[in-house]
Amino acid sequence: MIRISQWRDGLCSVLSLRGHSSIRTTQRSALHIILFFILLLLSAPTFAQNEVEDCERPPTPELADYKEAYVPQEFHHEVFSWEVVDLVVLAALLIAASLLSVRHHDKKKITALSIIGLLYFGLFRGGCICPVGATANFFMGLAAPELIGKTVAILFMLPLITAFFFGRVFCTSACPLGAIQHLLARKNGIQLPNRLNQILGLIPIVLLIATAWGALRSGIFLACKLDVYKPIFFTGHAWVGQLADLMNGTLTEPGLLLVGDLTVWLTLSAVLLLGIFIPRPFCRFVCPYGPLLGLFSRLGLRKRKIDPESCFTCVMCTKTCPTQAITADKVKRQVQVSDFNCIQCGRCDATCTTDALQSPSPYPDSHFPNIGKN
Repeated sequence: MIRISQWRDGLCSVLSLRGHSSIRTTQRSALHIILFFILLLLSAPTFAQNEVEDCERPPTPELADYKEAYVPQEFHHEVFSWEVVDLVVLAALLIAASLLSVRHHDKKKITALSIIGLLYFGLFRGGCICPVGATANFFMGLAAPELIGKTVAILFMLPLITAFFFGRVFCTSACPLGAIQHLLARKNGIQLPNRLNQILGLIPIVLLIATAWGALRSGIFLACKLDVYKPIFFTGHAWVGQLADLMNGTLTEPGLLLVGDLTVWLTLSAVLLLGIFIPRPFCRFVCPYGPLLGLFSRLGLRKRKIDPESCFTCVMCTKTCPTQAITADKVKRQVQVSDFNCIQCGRCDATCTTDALQSPSPYPDSHFPNIGKN
């Protein structure tokens, strides 16, 4: 069998043909190339044999000890019962928030619901349900239904159906991203200029279109890459898993896990700091699920209104609204609520002293007539 040194020597001898003047330069070059490839093909079995010998070489003592002590871990898929629990918890939070919103109860009760949603969906379930991921999953299911389960479609549609009947109560009751921003926002945050607020409000619509296009065309979770709150949810979920392992007496990682690098946590800190002064920056200017909730709320049956006979245009509600959904015209002495942007957080109910905020029913003779916060 030809060794590497043999074909190398042969190649060198071929290259020494420069002294023969009878062979033209072009012919010599062509001959060199042909002989080189012939020798390379002849030596290919040698390379293959060397590779086989390397693979059959006995492992080092460290690698042998590792192979001997390694125990394969079985991956367990999440049981379907947890998906049912998610649906039950989501439905319970939405029903409770809807009743509180219609009856204009104190905002503290809505805040309590947001804390429950943050603890369960945010920390215990690791950020599920996430409105951003649910949007991408739903549109991906339209292109490939076999990839998405029925529970994902129900989780996606349930907040929208609730928004049609009672408004965007999902944003302040069950959404873990909204819960973080709801708890951080100050009572009187910075109000952006109306023109700037309207321009920034177009970004979620663009992201919704981009998310739908990416999911339908190539299965890309575009908007999920913009979710800056994931380190909180993933880290909390890891801590819950560690606590469960300790309680069960199984092996777990030593010390508390921290998901994400320094850049991710610095970005998260900056966004959290921004949310203290400008209420709900992610919900208002990034979340692609918001436009869908706003659309269903705008077309919905029960909408929040301000009674002009009770309101004396103090405009205090406009200063406390976290989404700038309430606008006032002091010249015409009119105050209006945007059904598209209102998230039913109850802050305006706590501010209004004349009981001017109402939720008119489309069916006045039903059990829920036009009622105020009292």
